[in-house]
Amino acid sequence: MVPLVLGDLLVVGLMIRFMALDLPGHYGDSVVMTRWAETMARYGPFNFYQHDGSVYPALLYIFWPLGVLFDGAELARVVKGLSIPFDIAIGIVVYLTARRMVGGLRALIAPAVYLLNPAVLLAGPVWGQIDAAGTLAYLCTLLAAASGRLTLASALAVVAVLIKPQFGLVALPVGMLAILAWRATGRWIPLVNAALAALIAYLFIAIPLGLDPISFISRAAGIAADKPVTSANAPNIWGVLVGYSLPDTNYAFIGGALLLLGLVASLIPLWFRRDLKTVLAVGLFLVLAFYFLPTRIHERYLFPAFAILAPLAATSWRVLIATLLLTVAYTLTLLYALVSTTPFKLPPSIEHVLVTRTAAIWIGMTLMATSATLVLLLVRRRPVADPVGGGLAGADPAGADPAGAT
Repeated sequence: MVPLVLGDLLVVGLMIRFMALDLPGHYGDSVVMTRWAETMARYGPFNFYQHDGSVYPALLYIFWPLGVLFDGAELARVVKGLSIPFDIAIGIVVYLTARRMVGGLRALIAPAVYLLNPAVLLAGPVWGQIDAAGTLAYLCTLLAAASGRLTLASALAVVAVLIKPQFGLVALPVGMLAILAWRATGRWIPLVNAALAALIAYLFIAIPLGLDPISFISRAAGIAADKPVTSANAPNIWGVLVGYSLPDTNYAFIGGALLLLGLVASLIPLWFRRDLKTVLAVGLFLVLAFYFLPTRIHERYLFPAFAILAPLAATSWRVLIATLLLTVAYTLTLLYALVSTTPFKLPPSIEHVLVTRTAAIWIGMTLMATSATLVLLLVRRRPVADPVGGGLAGADPAGADPAGAT
């Protein structure tokens, strides 16, 4: 029964994504990515950066064959739908992850939460962005790290960075787990192996593109430098307290300091527990800190939270309810961004309310309150008598509920 239901969920998820492709999205993003595909097809990888620029170097290898095989409107449509196979892959991964923590039937909550999530649909096949690719790498990095495969996790973390720079957050828990493993054993080999794996992964992707680390870092830094605003339609603390798209001269330093504190605080649970749920929770906390605390954040940067939350929601009804509330608020966030910056349209009466300052404040407050609730639920853990599994110290039984509820 479980495989049949999972198959149905995957098919339904696939169908609604193909239908969503026909909705107008962010044409600017689609045009840029279509151009990258055409440039890769025309000049090949090694000459790409002589004719164009991209901070998504790992994705260029996917754009390349698409630019060769398709052209014109057909290429644009394929690029717009590129998130779909990654979404389906995430649906499978979150189910397998949840099954490690709960029974097979209950684990089906995880793919349902992700594949049927309206915010995921809006950010992917409607918008035309490929955040699902980086999210898949981010999630797989966390899973590898939780299983004690730090060499693999290091390589995957580099892949995540090279898909999109913001997904490089996942390198923080990997690095901390490697340091903790060294402190526990006194052996340098795990650290050396992790560093070598990261280097090899970078070279494997970057050498054919002729992309040196300094060039990549400068391009990544340019993302934030190009838009020195309080918030790029993200209803975080700056979007709520100050407003969207205002100069952030007076706030950038404060936001940066808050981000640093938030990232450090997000890693603290790893000092005490290193089981699967804790590693997933830390990955979530990093995304929340990055989204809510600094300036210059785009509305879509909360996207990976929903893939991480999907298996966690299967372990606790409280986490599930909070995830659904977060989904509603984030869906409204993306609708606001689409209505404000693209040809996407809603009924005039709804649009009129959605684009008001009052709506932005309420949406932001709901996002922040729900996120804070999730942090409290995931930090509050039952004491465990018999640590097992995962290959790392501090792992707990597969059925333990991170929110103390079942």
